[in-house]
Amino acid sequence: MKLKTFARMQTRIVLKLLKKKGKTKAAPVLRLRRKAIKIAHLESYIALYLLHRILKRQLKIRPRIRLISVVIVLLGIFYITSKQAVAYIKPKEADIKINGHAIVLADSNTLNVNKNVSEQDATVFPKLSPFEFKKPVTDGVLSQGYSAYHRANDIAAPYDSPIHPLGAGTVEFAGAVFDGKGNIVLVDHGNGLKTLYAHMNKIAVGAGNKVTTDSTLGTIGLTGRTTGSHVHLEVYNEDVAIDPASVLPEN
Repeated sequence: MKLKTFARMQTRIVLKLLKKKGKTKAAPVLRLRRKAIKIAHLESYIALYLLHRILKRQLKIRPRIRLISVVIVLLGIFYITSKQAVAYIKPKEADIKINGHAIVLADSNTLNVNKNVSEQDATVFPKLSPFEFKKPVTDGVLSQGYSAYHRANDIAAPYDSPIHPLGAGTVEFAGAVFDGKGNIVLVDHGNGLKTLYAHMNKIAVGAGNKVTTDSTLGTIGLTGRTTGSHVHLEVYNEDVAIDPASVLPEN
């Protein structure tokens, strides 16, 4: 029970008893009442003082409570200052400029979205694959397929077997690279399609050469990082590696 409430209860009890006995006049009763109220106020101050000491001690011995209190105070200060900043900036939005240009903020209520968008008819033509071969090596065996970690097909074949392009095109690059692929040949087949042949032993073409499926690009080798004789085949569509099976002939 609060000290102030207890004091008021005691005052009411005293006044009730005095009135019941009828031995006092009004003035003494009022004086007694004023004294009781002063005592109640004094006791409330004492209670607040004791509560202050208890909270101060708890904050001193409990660092987490102190930290939370500081964070709450800082958040309150930040909230108040941010509201004041918004209230200050809002009327001056028209005067805000970046690189000398005024920034116009669109009001969501005034946005006019035109839902009557005209449709245009278009005819989509399929892109024919320029490839004729399923594999660049005769009697080659697929040793590793296409995956998210291996964006190519590995075709195993005997060492020094001839490598043919999958389709007609122009040699874009022929030479050694140092990313683990060793000797490579890159052929541009047009329409954004390119093929890359890696781990070659010998290179039989040069940049700018026109090639067909009868041409020999080079031979199977072990250059670069490889554990066996095979050709590493990559297919690119608009410079993005794709699954060779998606564009190669079925047979």
